[in-house]
Amino acid sequence: MKKSRFELSYMETVRRSIYVFLRDELERRLRALALEIPYRTCRDNKCSAYPYVDPSDMKPKKKEFMVESSVIRPFIVVFCEESIDESHMKYIRFNDDNRIRKDTISMVPSVNLKKSFSSGIKFFEKESFFELLENLMDVDYCLLIQRDERYKKHNSYALTHFHVKIDWPISEAAESLAKELRYVSKSLYEQGERYAEMLEQKLFEYYCCYYQSVGGRRTAALTAAQYMKSLPGLTAVYVSSEESRTLTRYSEKGVGRYAIIQIDKDYATHLKDTYKISSEAFRKSYVLGENDKTYDVTLFVTYKHTEWGIPPADGKLRMVKPDFSWIAVDCEYILPMSQSFTAQPLSVKLVYR
Repeated sequence: MKKSRFELSYMETVRRSIYVFLRDELERRLRALALEIPYRTCRDNKCSAYPYVDPSDMKPKKKEFMVESSVIRPFIVVFCEESIDESHMKYIRFNDDNRIRKDTISMVPSVNLKKSFSSGIKFFEKESFFELLENLMDVDYCLLIQRDERYKKHNSYALTHFHVKIDWPISEAAESLAKELRYVSKSLYEQGERYAEMLEQKLFEYYCCYYQSVGGRRTAALTAAQYMKSLPGLTAVYVSSEESRTLTRYSEKGVGRYAIIQIDKDYATHLKDTYKISSEAFRKSYVLGENDKTYDVTLFVTYKHTEWGIPPADGKLRMVKPDFSWIAVDCEYILPMSQSFTAQPLSVKLVYR
């Protein structure tokens, strides 16, 4: 279990406040990079129709296979409150060869920074941070943001590594989760291969995926999220998928998913009346685009784990029941656009509408 703020020293509490604030800003910017900017690029260039997500596709364990969309920008970003110790390099492949330095960055032909490279370019507080982040997003595997130990006294967070491979076997991730939830005591295979297979499938369900339809990037993200539970401090994993056309966040707050959807203008009128928002304010704050019948908006869905997806109160071993869901929809919101700082999210019910 991660320590709460009440279990931290004063300096640790300050650092957590800094981390949470920076993570909120990172999430806002990643939402724009993953969804809003590709959406506007698609509209401006009048390319093929934008691949909207149907709200029903945001149901847990959605079993349909999707066609990958070249419009969506795929990536994985991991943001850690603390520095990752070198002992974890076996499963999280970060070392001097993929550390953010001038000589390693120069090996990536797609990186074209507006300013010359300096050692401070990678720090979150620098204006150049998001430029560097965006330039490195197209490099395969994931980007790692963590506290830089060399600047410990300043609580500085930096983009320290790129091309970071998550190399933890799915079986070990499933075993870790099964022990946490008390479905096994020692080994994934202690109840046989069929039982172990069910637990591997439930690992994907726990992270709001259907095991047969999830590609390599989302698989890497959910195994990373499970592995990060063993690290001190808070962690967040963000994954943007060409197949699901969503941005998903895994953190101590659970699972959250962003997508661009279309809503009927009649339903939008109901929302405006409910929340007492003028048509002009609604368009300015929430609407990415529109046509005669619909508005294009960003839907954010949070998920909660059921009693079968949390550790039992008595701590006793229990058996997996495949038909009992481990995760369910919690809250749904229409979000203001990332550059709208005063508008509030609007609570909706669309996933099971």
